[in-house]
Amino acid sequence: ILQYQKNNTNLYGIGIDDVYFLIYWVICLIFIRSCLMVFLLQPLAHYFKIHKFKAIQRFREQGWSTIYYFVSWCSGFYLYYKSDYFFNLNNIYKNWPIKELEFWFKIYYLIQTACWIQQIFVLNTEEKRKDYIQMFSHHIITSILCICSYGYYFSRVGHVILIIMDSGDIFLSGAKMLKYCGFENLCDIAFVLFVINWIILRHGCYNLVFYHAVTKAMKIMDSNCIDHPENEICYTDSAMNFFFTLLGGLQIITIVWLFMILRVAWKVISGKNAEDVRSDDDDSE
Repeated sequence: ILQYQKNNTNLYGIGIDDVYFLIYWVICLIFIRSCLMVFLLQPLAHYFKIHKFKAIQRFREQGWSTIYYFVSWCSGFYLYYKSDYFFNLNNIYKNWPIKELEFWFKIYYLIQTACWIQQIFVLNTEEKRKDYIQMFSHHIITSILCICSYGYYFSRVGHVILIIMDSGDIFLSGAKMLKYCGFENLCDIAFVLFVINWIILRHGCYNLVFYHAVTKAMKIMDSNCIDHPENEICYTDSAMNFFFTLLGGLQIITIVWLFMILRVAWKVISGKNAEDVRSDDDDSE
């Protein structure tokens, strides 16, 4: 049950009690993930004649990622389409701080935050991959950004960045599933779409949002602490630099992954099949 409803309206504030909803969904996502992997994805792996334990496990993991990111991206994009900052970066910061969130937006943002927190636990229960350090750092930074942006009324820009990030993982996880199923040509097509999506969104759109935040956000918000009422939230240079540093850190990790992706892309162009670019080489049998 959501906390801080405003006078029986569809609007909700934020507060420390939201942590209960967050913890609830961390547990729920772990449970939902396990159920889907056992009762849907494992039988699907057997159907496609995937028999080796490691390959089945990877197929189940990528299947969960495909399902989750597809649902989260569709939900996030719908909320984005209905928002007043749809393709309007200035409106992200206009009238900041916006202290009331719509019902579905609050649910979406808290569940997304819960997802990244539970991924930290999941990452450490699975077999270590060759980019474990990057993945762990990515999950930690993203979780901190989600929590802090929620508490600091920056959930709008967080929403846009989550949409940018989620779409690429649909193509990547889908490509891996196709590989395990033996559909090598379809895997390569999905991988090419993933590379295009990754470059345009994570290095184009992301950096546009990042640059806009650094250069224009504070001017648009016009809510610094100099003449602000005591105990009211306001931005400071140190607070903004904290967010900018974390956003920059995410982009650095993404650039590291880009080199790995381009290396695999070159293999595809050379006539070889796409491999898993962010994990150990897996059996596809």
